[in-house]
Amino acid sequence: MIGSTFVLDAHCHIGRSLATGVEITEEGLLATMAANGVDAAMVMPQPHQGPDVAAVHDRIARFAEGRPGVIFGMASVNPRLDEADYRREVTRCVRDLGFRAIKLDPSVHALAPNHPRCAILFALASELGVPVIIHTGLGVPAALPALAIPPALHHPDVTVVLAHAGFAVFAAEAIVAAEVCPNIVLEPSWCAGFQVAEMVRAVGAGRVMYGSDHPSNVPAELAKLGALGLDGAQLAQILGGTARRVFGLTT
Repeated sequence: MIGSTFVLDAHCHIGRSLATGVEITEEGLLATMAANGVDAAMVMPQPHQGPDVAAVHDRIARFAEGRPGVIFGMASVNPRLDEADYRREVTRCVRDLGFRAIKLDPSVHALAPNHPRCAILFALASELGVPVIIHTGLGVPAALPALAIPPALHHPDVTVVLAHAGFAVFAAEAIVAAEVCPNIVLEPSWCAGFQVAEMVRAVGAGRVMYGSDHPSNVPAELAKLGALGLDGAQLAQILGGTARRVFGLTT
């Protein structure tokens, strides 16, 4: 907790990335949170887990069970799987394991959010009543923020979080997407500070949320937000209020 502000990191991972080899452990994540005043975290598998992602989901579920009110799970399943298998695993994560969101990563799933294969993802999010978080930026063209506009418009009941909010290079496009779609929320990890300030100006602090993506990035992201000259209410929204609302947390 920073001062009296509840801090919820909306973008964390555990496990080993098959793409980069980077490994994040439960102990490492908790230590980083404690060192930086982060009260809770939304946790998903590392990118590119392949067919064994269910085992990582189980690992996250055990982590959350051991840290109630601190750790919350998010499912990340490749929509290229057989539709029945995809539906089964995502539904298990949400209904049985209590996960709070569904992740789409165009950079490793090789599917843009407006691809027909992703229709099941948004339909399931609507059915299960959870938001969709989409990696944007690195991995273009599939990861272009604008490609989230069609499914967001088609599913106005589903909150769509643009992870990395375009990853700096496409931040302006992410802002436009949020201006077009009132159900799009921006998580601007790795964006420049002035870009985050523009996001707040364009769509309000209630549609911007703090996320780190990697333990080593936590201090930088928190310092960046603290340097923007936001008032206390705006900062509280970004640090925790927005994510608590989007992910349906009462903690």
